Amino acid sequence: MVQRAAQGELALDLTPEPRLVTVLFSDIVGFTRMSNILQSSRIAELLNEYLAEMTRAIFANGGTVDKFVGDAVMAIYGSPEELTAQEQVRRAVASAQAMLKALDKLNERWQSLGLIGDNGVPPVKFRCGIHQGNAVVGMFGGAERSDYTAIGPSVNIAARLQEAAEPNTILVSATVAQYLDSRMVRNYGALKLKGIDEDVLGFVVSRSPIS
Repeated sequence: MVQRAAQGELALDLTPEPRLVTVLFSDIVGFTRMSNILQSSRIAELLNEYLAEMTRAIFANGGTVDKFVGDAVMAIYGSPEELTAQEQVRRAVASAQAMLKALDKLNERWQSLGLIGDNGVPPVKFRCGIHQGNAVVGMFGGAERSDYTAIGPSVNIAARLQEAAEPNTILVSATVAQYLDSRMVRNYGALKLKGIDEDVLGFVVSRSPIS
């Protein structure tokens, strides 16, 4: 996006403003158990390896990495680059599927190094929540420190969907599911999410794209 902006192909306004965005929130299950066995320096190395792979998957599908929170990753679609609602969903889901695939490869590598498997530590698993809605997006902070981020209920719903997801699944809201091929989604039912007043209807998305 920086290159496109420099070439005059894309104008970026980072002033906080309401935008329709799609938020992807992911986390991994099982990393704590691995960290109890390994030295802190090794854990830092593996965590950075994981975050790097997740970032590549998001960037490859046109997303913006908003932040890392421990081993959690938040990405947004539709800001700063404007996208249609359907294109936001397409990119977010493609990112999540690519992240799952990348994690499979990381588990294979970590098993070959003896970090999981025979030592009793199970493979690291992945959970992801995706929701689309309005949020205030832009630069927040002051002269000494500021971050580009999204705030609002839509972010909270994506994070709570991630918490409600089964390991190794992608859980999306009905708002997101409406843009997906019906063969890709399975109704997960109404969910009572922490901090969210109304029930949210969830749908599980297949791990792989429909050919």
